Amino acid sequence: ADMVLAIALALFLPSVAAQDPAPGWMAYAVGSLPEGVDRITKLTMKWKVGQEPSRSRAFFSPWFGMDPSDNLNLIQPVNPWLGSQWAMYTEYFQWSPEHNSNSRQQSVEAGQTLAGSLVYDESTDSYELSQTVVETGVSSSQTVKCQNGKKYTVPYVVYEKTFPCQYYPPDEKVSFTDIYVECDGKDCTDDVKWEPMVKDANCNMQANIEDSKTISITWDTKAASKYDNLSENELFQLNFHGWATKVPALRQQFSQTEEGLPQEL
Repeated sequence: ADMVLAIALALFLPSVAAQDPAPGWMAYAVGSLPEGVDRITKLTMKWKVGQEPSRSRAFFSPWFGMDPSDNLNLIQPVNPWLGSQWAMYTEYFQWSPEHNSNSRQQSVEAGQTLAGSLVYDESTDSYELSQTVVETGVSSSQTVKCQNGKKYTVPYVVYEKTFPCQYYPPDEKVSFTDIYVECDGKDCTDDVKWEPMVKDANCNMQANIEDSKTISITWDTKAASKYDNLSENELFQLNFHGWATKVPALRQQFSQTEEGLPQEL
């Protein structure tokens, strides 16, 4: 208990160095653009929603997104498991001054296909963030203005939020496919150099660069985890930051815990 309190307090206390990759990112891939590129003008990917995990208070999400070079303004189509159902929407998280906005949350079923897109509009210096269920056409979107004219140049593919391994989907893999990257209005998909990374190691999570258009993240639901001995309340408090604080169902759970921690990083 003392260990988790120390970890949780470290996560929730303000830090001048707070930026992406954020606490709770496990395996991720980060892309480097070709020399001389000004900005990413379009980034799109598809992925199949994972098998349903066992029901619990666990919440986590595979997603892709991108940041400017200072890693302080994340735009992302997300696909969180919320303990009893999968959901999808888009999110913008700004580290300074702190600001967070989500598009409308929609339900999505295991096995359905999500198509996410981040598209730049030069006339308004903004991005259209969109997430669509391919099989039904249901979508969720928002427009995000670039803060102080910042240029987005750092693409990510991520699996986020740390729980014991048996809580994650039993298929143990999510594949981001049909990756398309546009640099300054031109297709640069094959020129982006992706690198697999790990921030908070857990469940043998790893990113796999299969080719320029396919990145998978894999894990082991039978592996031991340093989070195995934490209570459900401790796990909830440890992970309740970032996008989780804006999900109504999770906010309700947070208010019901006996002793809460500050809600934002």
